[in-house]
Amino acid sequence: MNYRSFAIRTLVAVIFGPLIILTALAGSWYWLLFIALVAFGSVYEFYLLAAKKGGLGQYFPGLLTAMALIFSFYYHGEIGFFPIVLAGAILMFFYEMYRKNGSPVLNMSASLFAPVFYGAGLGSFILIREMGARYGLDYAPAGRWIVMLILCIWVCDTAAYIFGSYFGKHKLIPRISPNKSIEGTAAGFIFALITAWICHHTFLVGLRLQDALVIGAIAGSIGQYGDLFESMFKRDAGVKDSSRLIPEHGGILDRFDSLTLSAPVVYLYLKFCAF
Repeated sequence: MNYRSFAIRTLVAVIFGPLIILTALAGSWYWLLFIALVAFGSVYEFYLLAAKKGGLGQYFPGLLTAMALIFSFYYHGEIGFFPIVLAGAILMFFYEMYRKNGSPVLNMSASLFAPVFYGAGLGSFILIREMGARYGLDYAPAGRWIVMLILCIWVCDTAAYIFGSYFGKHKLIPRISPNKSIEGTAAGFIFALITAWICHHTFLVGLRLQDALVIGAIAGSIGQYGDLFESMFKRDAGVKDSSRLIPEHGGILDRFDSLTLSAPVVYLYLKFCAF
């Protein structure tokens, strides 16, 4: 274990972690603008990765599509997803026809994937945050659901890192992430469940214990695959981090990869199974 790196990572998390949690609890425009900022940075960083493989992302249409999804989720729920994606794709087709750089196949693939995946993935946090009010609950509880998911992800990542560093013997998917071990992954999953159980018995409102444990399981499984998903892109692009924005943490993609994949799964579970 690199103790200096771990200390800096911990310090950054201690500083910014409470701000993210407070923003989630506050909800409303505070949470909307935060998620919009993260989605903007995620799409931008993905286009930087794609460019290293010859896929020239369309920054203006792509970022516009992502922002449209985020704000539509806030005002109208998921009903705007299809028309916005369709409109974004049509805009990108015309944009690409008049652009003479790179491969249109690679350019369009990168351009459309990023706003759809990161816009909808991170936008699911907006859908979750507004969900309580839509189902006749107070506005506040949904903020606590998001806090629980974030805590489960953070604890899972930390446990996987520590246990993997000391006890990791068997590699999980070495061609994508050579440092991830089966032992660390299992530890992360277990600690995510423990965190969900603790959250339910301390501050969670509006969800049953089984719902909390399912969210913990999603964080401990899908969340770790979100990290692997982004590692696959970075390895293909030949970079260690998506950017150097956050000291010892990398870029926005590096910090929100697990949450981006977990949030839509949690939203779908809450929508179809919890209510």
